[in-house]
Amino acid sequence: MYSDNKEAYFEEFFADIGSILEDLCQSGFHTVHDSTLQELKEKGEHAAQYGMQHLSGLLLALQEKLSRNRHQLSKDKDADSLSAKYYTELIKYIEAGREKTAFDKGKNYYLTKQEKIPVGEA
Repeated sequence: MYSDNKEAYFEEFFADIGSILEDLCQSGFHTVHDSTLQELKEKGEHAAQYGMQHLSGLLLALQEKLSRNRHQLSKDKDADSLSAKYYTELIKYIEAGREKTAFDKGKNYYLTKQEKIPVGEA
């Protein structure tokens, strides 16, 4: 499923989370699919395993909040605001993660390229 290359792995990891957030955007905060909730939980657990505690906390908090509020007749505006806050923080985190991964990928490319150039030719 995921590549052996660290940067490729994180590109795919962040893309998967982005896809989950797109699904959430399409369904809304009150009619979340069971599979979306499960994916949020799994990605939150994986993020914790990889040392991304803040990302893990956001994913798990959003999953918990959405689980509690789905399919309710009365709307809790405070819960909606908190869900929106988690959602926007996740979008920011994912974009920062994608940017960091791209920078690391570029750094590794140029460092590897430098190692292959014989001394005196650079």
